[in-house]
Amino acid sequence: MSHLIARLRAPGGSGIDRIDLAFASHFFAGPSACEAVRYRGSGPPRRISAAWAGEFTRAAQRVWTDREPPRTRTLRDWLDSPPGEAAKSPPVKPSRPIAPRHGRLLSWAGHLLGHASSAGAPAGAVYINVGFHLFEQPRFFAWLGARPDVDGVFLIHDLLPLDYPEYFPTGEALKHHARIDTALRYGRAFLVATDAVGRRLACEIEARGLAPRPIWAHPFPSPLAEFTSATRRETPHPYFVVVGTIEPRKNHLLLLQIWRELAQRLATPPRLVVVGARGWGNEQALDMLDRCETIRPHVAEAANLGSQELAELIAGARAVLAPSFAEGYGLPIVEALALGTPVVATDAPAAREVSQGRARLLSPIDGLGWRSEIERLASDPDYCAEQRASASGFVAPNWREYFAALDAFVAGLRAPQPPEKPVVGV
Repeated sequence: MSHLIARLRAPGGSGIDRIDLAFASHFFAGPSACEAVRYRGSGPPRRISAAWAGEFTRAAQRVWTDREPPRTRTLRDWLDSPPGEAAKSPPVKPSRPIAPRHGRLLSWAGHLLGHASSAGAPAGAVYINVGFHLFEQPRFFAWLGARPDVDGVFLIHDLLPLDYPEYFPTGEALKHHARIDTALRYGRAFLVATDAVGRRLACEIEARGLAPRPIWAHPFPSPLAEFTSATRRETPHPYFVVVGTIEPRKNHLLLLQIWRELAQRLATPPRLVVVGARGWGNEQALDMLDRCETIRPHVAEAANLGSQELAELIAGARAVLAPSFAEGYGLPIVEALALGTPVVATDAPAAREVSQGRARLLSPIDGLGWRSEIERLASDPDYCAEQRASASGFVAPNWREYFAALDAFVAGLRAPQPPEKPVVGV
């Protein structure tokens, strides 16, 4: 709840934010009788009114789903323009991100009105933290050390800053070390989204000489699940979508270089929509977006889209492109395949796992392979239909089954004997 209150002031919910909201919706706004807590000050979390948490979560569900017609029309007009008119209809320009007004108001209401009671966690409780919120500050979790009757359960999205510090801002690896230290010190069980992350976490536990703990691996459903019937609009010219913060790890530069080559060689190159905020360490990619006249008519940025906007955009694309150097899960892969849209992604353990063999997987440094696949999807109707048929066979995870399995796992933590070795699996 603390993380959700803070993040509602963000211009648009990230994939992690929307997953956080899905957890809140299950535990606080659904039939579950769970209680909410939030951190205030430097002490342990305090319980808050279950009724207040439910009403707050139901209001939060509307923050990142509303449509913004002017921005949608601008992008749609560009996508619908014939090839020869692309240069006359400039792509969407990035603007200063502003959070939805009702999201900002709701966040401030949470800070000012979501008063916490003085009561601590009840005896025999299970404490679940799913937002990585304040993990780097162990003082907030020291209370768990004094409460052996409470089982701490921590969601670990990935350990990428430990394994690939070069793809993160300076200091992020140290901060993530602190987060993992906190989780391993106070967590008696862990939630992960892939077996790949589960295995990596189990290795980290073993390397530190710690006792093994249960690790529950289950794929995240798409946050766009309620829009899986989104209409696939035909456009006069093929387009592709890449979703994710513009940062080095996401490998946008590969795609932008490919689009420059396509624009130089083809009379009517396909179009590319870059969905995501501008992050850190992205100077080369931003130089391409801001200063490369060759790709300007063919590439658009579209940050902070609402859920329905994003679902419709993905549904109409020839493919979603995911060339990241490293991922713990790869939510855009699941979002696209759940909508029946083909995916071209990096050949990595997490992508192989979540795509169920339904994506075209390539090396993130195979520029010629990516270019060839993009050209074929853009120009070969039979191949495109074949890939859509493959995507339509994807068995999308759903929130009902996810939370039913999670509830069973949490209930099992009350068993008297812990497992003898890490339990990793769906």
